[in-house]
Amino acid sequence: MAKPESTDSRIATLEERSHWHRNVGWGVAGFLGAAILAIVTWWIPHESDALRVSIKADTAEQIEPMKIEMARVDALLTLKETKSVSEAFRLGVHFSEPKSAIAAVKAIAEQAKTDQIIDTQPSVLASENDEIRKVVQSQPDLMEQAWEAQLSLVDYRSFLPGSSSPPSGPRPLYEFKGPTVNTGGFTGGSQKLDGVYWRNFTFTNVQIEYDGGPLALENVRFVNCTFKMRYSVRADQFAGLVLADNSVTSNIG
Repeated sequence: MAKPESTDSRIATLEERSHWHRNVGWGVAGFLGAAILAIVTWWIPHESDALRVSIKADTAEQIEPMKIEMARVDALLTLKETKSVSEAFRLGVHFSEPKSAIAAVKAIAEQAKTDQIIDTQPSVLASENDEIRKVVQSQPDLMEQAWEAQLSLVDYRSFLPGSSSPPSGPRPLYEFKGPTVNTGGFTGGSQKLDGVYWRNFTFTNVQIEYDGGPLALENVRFVNCTFKMRYSVRADQFAGLVLADNSVTSNIG
């Protein structure tokens, strides 16, 4: 028959168990304390910063279309008030905000043509075109919007009056592997320019199409034309030529 456990032995066992529970308790408490400290000092601030950045980004994305539209409207109001394209560009276009500036340039050029504002120096349009090109160099993702604005400038430039240049000499200025259209003009409709040497020619109220192929122009005028062109280096070069001079003479490609 087992001998009953003494009172001292039982007390010792209870104390031992008590110490074990206390040690485990302190260990759990220490772990929980460390976890809470990490949450308070790192996780919450980290998540707060991430949430703040996310909210800021979402807000900026929602506000940006409003800013662009406000810039466009402000530019149009300036044009209406001043009746001056150069003043509308100066006061209403700010390239510190590239997207807004591009939208404003496009709006001004289109409205100026609609309102038949003709007292504009072509150099002003060329200057805005250069600024847009600079934006695209630093922000290629804006290429599509920028090209639309550039074409609006070219359309408006074609609308401005200009003096006709005297015919070129009897011999072609360039050597060109392709057909030559010498002297004359088209009125209305559409015309593709690629692959032709155009000499002493005038396009009036024509939709000009150019896909970036080889092209030669000698004393060629574009009167109140619109330009339908996909972007390419050559198309950009051609747009710059039209902006620079009422009578275009150049060999492209």
